Amino acid sequence: MSLQFIIGSSGAGKSYFAYERVIRESMEHPERNYYIIVPEQFTMQTQKTLVEMHPDGGILNIDILSFDRLAYRVFEEVGGDTRRLMEETGKNMVLQKLVQMNQKELGYLKNQMKKPGYLDEIKSLISEFMQYEIREEELDEMIRESEGKTLLQMKLKDVKVLYQAFREYLSGHFMTAEEVLEVLAKEIPFSEKLKGSVVLLDGYTGFTPVQMEVLRELLACLLYTSPSPRD
Repeated sequence: MSLQFIIGSSGAGKSYFAYERVIRESMEHPERNYYIIVPEQFTMQTQKTLVEMHPDGGILNIDILSFDRLAYRVFEEVGGDTRRLMEETGKNMVLQKLVQMNQKELGYLKNQMKKPGYLDEIKSLISEFMQYEIREEELDEMIRESEGKTLLQMKLKDVKVLYQAFREYLSGHFMTAEEVLEVLAKEIPFSEKLKGSVVLLDGYTGFTPVQMEVLRELLACLLYTSPSPRD
């Protein structure tokens, strides 16, 4: 199955056309798996739409998933990473601990972290860094470029300290929701259910770098049908 794009203006019926085609093909090929990947908030509505559109009122070989749900579906099949998932409350507790442990290295943030909501802001920033695969080298470049902006440079240095400490704390034991897709990209080649299946992406206006990595691995897997045993 080749890569295909359905192009049209908003409201032109792209989703309806795609869903109708997936339903038709799924009935013609009951042995094949069909996956519709949509943003998390649209999974239930899309499932309802597919059921209502299907002549049989059911979608036996069609799964409606988000990227995260696809990840756990693949993990169930192939195993792989055994780290526990750290929830948002856990992130807050870990960051509080890391602030205390690294106070001597924090020139600006050690006092600011006591302000209401400041910890959540730093947690959100670190989550964005992980989601967009920001590495230490890129942070070093940001720090160099902030020469002459003393306050900004202090903040960036402190964020780098906490970012490094947070990743080290997670290493080998926990993974965050932002890391789930990184792990998914590594495990996709071992999924037999994905090989030879049909995947439809709908409802996205763009993709993060880690989602793009998942899509690269997914496309390679869909086009390759021979078994790929785990080493």
